[in-house]
Amino acid sequence: MVADAIRNRLGPADISKVSDQIERLLDENVEGVSITAPIRTPAEREGLLDLSSVDFEKLASLFARQPKTAVQELRSKAERKARDMAARNPTRVHLVDKLEKLVDAYNAGTLDAERFFEELKRLIGEMDEEERRAAREELTEEELAIFDLLTRPEPKLNKTQEIAVRKVARELLQKLREHLRVFRWRDFQQTRASVLAEIRVTLNELPEEPYPQLLWDQKVDRVWQFVFTRYPGPQLSSAVLT
Repeated sequence: MVADAIRNRLGPADISKVSDQIERLLDENVEGVSITAPIRTPAEREGLLDLSSVDFEKLASLFARQPKTAVQELRSKAERKARDMAARNPTRVHLVDKLEKLVDAYNAGTLDAERFFEELKRLIGEMDEEERRAAREELTEEELAIFDLLTRPEPKLNKTQEIAVRKVARELLQKLREHLRVFRWRDFQQTRASVLAEIRVTLNELPEEPYPQLLWDQKVDRVWQFVFTRYPGPQLSSAVLT
């Protein structure tokens, strides 16, 4: 099952392939963006899908007249958004998993169009709430992705430890900015080694107690895989590069 394959990719061994699994999942009537696209600044996001602006009243009116059309329109928006969110932060792949299960249930006939429509609205609300989490954590979207990789699914942190891990997430992207400015940095052994070394040195500042050696090694690998996949060249947002 695709969902199982996606979840397996969230382990420390190989996060980098999760995007391929997500692409295979969303295969019907989707005009999505490449999930390997760079993270964008707010100005650069103009024209991208914003689910907070979805007119649910209008869609509900359309549903009353043309339920299949309304369902397909809302499904397409949800698919595009789930794909984009998981690309920016692989720990959000559970949203793709939920969407897949809804689509499977609808296609199997265990969910009728009305229930499917309502479940999609509920999932979109969950996506909106997830996107507001960065502000609550006082992190940028890019920093939140690192923070989540360091804390999900473990370890469980107390408040003091959370503050320390947020600080590490912020500092890591700042320290990496010069390395990631190098054009096609992934093609050169020296720059790859420099990026990995910077990750290891910075993550060495993580609180020792909740990060025993084995877990720390796993976190280093997960962050390395994410950075290697997400930043193919000098494409970090201005929040990181300036």
